[in-house]
Parts: sequence; C-alpha cells; structure tokens
Amino acid sequence: MTRPCELIILHATRYGENAFVVHTLCRELGKKSFLVRGVGKKVSPAWFLQFNIIEADITQNGKSSLAVASHFSQKEPLTSLRESPGKNCIALFLSEVLLKTLQEGEVDEDFYAWLRGRILLLDSLGSASASPGLSDAAKSGVGYTNFHIALLKELCEKAGYRTSQQDLLIFSEDTTLPDLEKLEGKSFEETLLVPLTGRRRDRLIRTYLKYLEYHLDTPLHIQSLDVLAALF
Repeated sequence: MTRPCELIILHATRYGENAFVVHTLCRELGKKSFLVRGVGKKVSPAWFLQFNIIEADITQNGKSSLAVASHFSQKEPLTSLRESPGKNCIALFLSEVLLKTLQEGEVDEDFYAWLRGRILLLDSLGSASASPGLSDAAKSGVGYTNFHIALLKELCEKAGYRTSQQDLLIFSEDTTLPDLEKLEGKSFEETLLVPLTGRRRDRLIRTYLKYLEYHLDTPLHIQSLDVLAALF
C-alpha cells in the first residue's frame, strides 16, 4: 500500500551505493525512517537536508520493516535557511537533538505542527517580511542567534520538564545561573531577544542538554555542538 505523507527531514544515512536511509518526523507516522533508492541518479541528495519539509509517497515493503519513500515534492522552499550558514548550522544541531530524543513511531500531530511552524520561523527571521509568531515590533531584522536556545527550552517544556532556574541548577555552572534567571518565564519571542555572548549561549545549551539527558536517562552525544559553538 502506498500513501502520501509530509515529512520533516532529521538526518540521512548512506545505505549502499545509491540509497539513503532517511530519518524523519512524519505528520502521519511520527518519527520514522525510510529507504530511498536512486540517490545521486534519479533522486537528488538535496531533498534530504536537515529540516527540509517535503511530501513523499510511502510504500510499505512486505519483505522488510523499512518502508520506501519516493516521488518527492517540496512543501516549503526555506530559501533563507538554505542560504545562511548560521541557520543551516542551527538546523543541523536541532535536528540531531530531535533525532536522539524523540521516540520512534510516536505520533503527535500537535508536536509536528509546532516544529513545522518553528522551522518556518527560523527561515523568516532577520527578514523585513512576515515572521510568523513574532510581534510587529520584533518582525523586522530580529536575529536568530538565540533560536536554538529558545527551541531547546520549549522542547523541554513540551516534554513536561520545567525550565526554571531551580530545576536547572544542578546541571549548570555558577556563571550560567544569571542567564537562566533571565530566561525564566520568558516566551519564545522574548528568549530570541535576550542579549547573550557566544560563550554564554554555549553554556546554556550544554545545561539544557544535560537536563534532557537526565530526564531521558540516555547520553546525548551531539556531534554538531562544537561547530555550533564556533559559529555562535
């Protein structure tokens, strides 16, 4: 049986000479991996960049537990995200975090809609055009350098973990505590506007990751973290 599904790309792993296993968040199926054949020949690898939002036909293979994805179409162009090295780095980092924290096959359409909206927001930030979810005062030219912090904070809260300074205390350095206090109770939009240095951002990110590790009871070895720290 074949069905069309909308997918958010989290990661792609080469499988043989001309195939990928593509790890996604699927609106209809939750976190799910699919086999894609003909990569580099009939199918461009560019379809599978992190945070791409695409539609594909999903066919269940009776001989394998791995379904096959084919016939791709772009749902959102994400032009700004793809042209910006900084936004691409944020997408790489956050998609790796989501890949390692989301449960396989758990369907949550509200979570999917939230993440989809945040990806579109990242794409639009810094533009004088509309930025969904921001006030008129923040729309034009607002930076995205705190975006990964704002999303990590929101991810913890969506998972049911409080993000007060008190809750994060044992996972943070003493120098991070004033910044945690500044972020406490702030909305996503307000978090984007908090002035932070690169070093302070890195400490906050590592604090949230340790917090997630504790609650998920699993180590999170985020390989893109050092690249992110170098850029921000």
